[in-house]
Amino acid sequence: MIELSVVIPTYNRRDLLSHTLTALSEQTLPKETFEVIVVDDGGMDDSEYVALSFSDRLNIKYFWQEDKGFRAGKARNVGTAIAEGKYIVYLDTGVLPGTGTLEEHLFRHKVSTHPIAIVGYVYGFDLDDEGIKKMESVITPTNVDQILAELDSQGAYDIRQSQYDDLGHNICDWPAPFDLFWTCHVSAEREQLIKAGLFDEGFNSWGGEDVDLGVRLFINNNMFIVDKAMSSFHWPHPKEVKDTSESSRSAAERIHSKYNIWQTSYYGLDHEINDLPLNKLIKVLKSSPNHPMADPSLYKPQPKTQPIVAQE
Repeated sequence: MIELSVVIPTYNRRDLLSHTLTALSEQTLPKETFEVIVVDDGGMDDSEYVALSFSDRLNIKYFWQEDKGFRAGKARNVGTAIAEGKYIVYLDTGVLPGTGTLEEHLFRHKVSTHPIAIVGYVYGFDLDDEGIKKMESVITPTNVDQILAELDSQGAYDIRQSQYDDLGHNICDWPAPFDLFWTCHVSAEREQLIKAGLFDEGFNSWGGEDVDLGVRLFINNNMFIVDKAMSSFHWPHPKEVKDTSESSRSAAERIHSKYNIWQTSYYGLDHEINDLPLNKLIKVLKSSPNHPMADPSLYKPQPKTQPIVAQE
């Protein structure tokens, strides 16, 4: 019986797709307990052939949707809608999970007495050129566990590692754990995803749709967790968007305008200032007694019809 569904959006990334599917075919989780759903966002390469070539190793489905621009959220919604599993793992094309990663995802969900949203650990994401060269010297589509150990020794950690070092790995105690919900590697209960409304398909440029869904899971009291037992690595490849700062800023403003909660109000303060992500920014400002945002309880939500303004 299928208990877990892996949903992978893709677009003209046949080689990266093959790498990810190779890693999935080596999972310790029995083949009959999970499925892989590849949703092609209008690509014109032979990704369908690549996906279906794994039919003897994976329970795999392929779905193609017309190219109408960047629609990763739509692709994930399609995959979630046709999924048979009770739990959904979202992976990006080019993310290779360790052999025990899916088994650990499923175990954590099944033993939890509370709905959880799992943030997977992703080695090698957004490395500099030097880091990429070192990484490329050791990576292959196979022996993923060995590669993960080597990346750990290289210090090619998850880009969020500095946050874990400062704030701890118990992210359910963080003020805004949804800011870590990046669908390159996450999982949640299918029922909870549907209850939250799935991905907002209005996000049709790079970024934002995953954190936006994370906010709704957070509001619905899903408990966020992270653990290196659910690790993967990000195969280096050219970015679809070279400068993501404007897209991130626009997405942050949109998210706050939708939910208008005190945590998202910090987005209006430019959460990239001094290279601080949202949770670390909140920590810094809360420890500055003279700063007007030091006490979140004083935040007064603005009417949602008003434009977003930074809280003075």
